[in-house]
Amino acid sequence: MNAIVEFSGFGDPADWQAMLDRNRDLFAAMDEGARIGIVSREASGILPGKHLEGIKTAADVEMLAWEIADGAMSARLERFTGMTTTRVDLLLVADAEALAAARADLSGNALTTIKKAIRRGNIMFFVFKNKAQLQDAGYEDFLESLGLAFLGACR
Repeated sequence: MNAIVEFSGFGDPADWQAMLDRNRDLFAAMDEGARIGIVSREASGILPGKHLEGIKTAADVEMLAWEIADGAMSARLERFTGMTTTRVDLLLVADAEALAAARADLSGNALTTIKKAIRRGNIMFFVFKNKAQLQDAGYEDFLESLGLAFLGACR
């Protein structure tokens, strides 16, 4: 098993968990097993402008994983070994500035900070399920909170 590349940019997962707990209503409609991952752009080597098949990670890196378990969103650190092997529905690839800002705002409104970072391009957003699968899994409220109205007007 490959060792995880140490990366301290996420801070304590308990702080992320407290933020998720405060926003539990946002995740209430999500199905058991729904998963969102966050990785560092710098640690992962995932850069803007590359095609999915051209993205490779040189080593295992830390991923902050959010997963619906027992009806609630939970946060923990896991391994990320690449785009083709990750087991998430959505992947946020955040640069150091975006991670630092989100971590600093965990006791406030980190989701708004993440939304702003997505709009600025500091966080890239990858989707691993199609629109119908995401809708069926209950992602609508979460994605709309990030300003990603992926469902559009035709529902």
